Amino acid sequence: METSKKKKYLIIDASNCGWGDRLIQIVSGFYVALLSKRSFKIIGVDLEKVFEKPNIDWTLDKKELERLQKSKSIKELNYLDKKYYEEGFLYTNFTSNYENYEALKYRIQNGKIVTIFENVFHKKQLYEMGLRPDIAYGCAYEYLFKPKPNVMNIVSEYYNDMEIKRDYYMSQKEYESNSKIDYLPSNDEPIRIGIQIRTGDNVFNQDESNYCKEDAINMKNIKQYFDCAQSIEDDIFKTPYNKPEGSLSMQSDKKMEKRKIYWFLITDCKLIREQAKEKWPDKIITITDKNIDHFEKEKASEESINLTIAEHWLFGEMDYHIVSRASCYGRTASLRRKIFHHIYEVEITQPYYKKCGIRDFDTFETSSKYWIEL
Repeated sequence: METSKKKKYLIIDASNCGWGDRLIQIVSGFYVALLSKRSFKIIGVDLEKVFEKPNIDWTLDKKELERLQKSKSIKELNYLDKKYYEEGFLYTNFTSNYENYEALKYRIQNGKIVTIFENVFHKKQLYEMGLRPDIAYGCAYEYLFKPKPNVMNIVSEYYNDMEIKRDYYMSQKEYESNSKIDYLPSNDEPIRIGIQIRTGDNVFNQDESNYCKEDAINMKNIKQYFDCAQSIEDDIFKTPYNKPEGSLSMQSDKKMEKRKIYWFLITDCKLIREQAKEKWPDKIITITDKNIDHFEKEKASEESINLTIAEHWLFGEMDYHIVSRASCYGRTASLRRKIFHHIYEVEITQPYYKKCGIRDFDTFETSSKYWIEL
């Protein structure tokens, strides 16, 4: 498709929303391009400053876009209205859809990946490619994007600190690179728990926040995230070694109790980062010396955009993910991990909405449907 002389395009316009929302729109568009045998292009967001193109060139020259528009060779398909979702992604043959047009330009609301996997024309085709709904998003994310050094340098020291071996693009000398999609830490490696707390967009507008304030980590709404992490940690490091009398199995080897544990914290509230680091200095890994801003804001600084991408990528390397239920950012970072049973959704407006333990995970169906409609 990329080298064809008679190249046809599938263009995704990702011009609105935060990074998580744009990302699932982009990945959904990629699968439409793949199934329609069109060259995939992204417009509406400048990603060349933060990502390399490891496999395909997803940029579209402005002059080429102008040529397509001038010659009326482009068909615009606006799928922002929910009433078109099934018709456009469940019951459409992408290969023959508007095949006489040189380019199709898509606008998408939320993700359509799971829906595409049930498409009556393409379901068998996708599975024959070795894809499944639960790994399709992560596979495409890593196929399309490689964070640039200026982005990864922000978090490279934390890869070392947490001894992360699943260094998909890091190529660290200290560890043998292991990019297997099912990679899990061995019993002598640290356990890494990611915690993502979204306090709300008003924190970026200098409005009064209900949660981003002094002593925030002691508020029930915020404390529940850390309590969730502690419950998971206890289930791993304490429960196996405290079996009651009369247990059928032997007491477990004490060696695992000595494994290191890290909590990687990302949040839109710098106060929470600072307070958590002060309370758990040896356990919490978080960045406090960078500007935090929303990806969608027109005047977001280069530093804040780079931080958004870097933290999103590193968060995807964690073994367990505690995320804000009403957030696309943490959820899309977590789903890049491509393993089962690792996401725990916490509702910030409902203290202790979530029970946490290693068996209290949210299923892929839950995590992929609520809020983001993956």
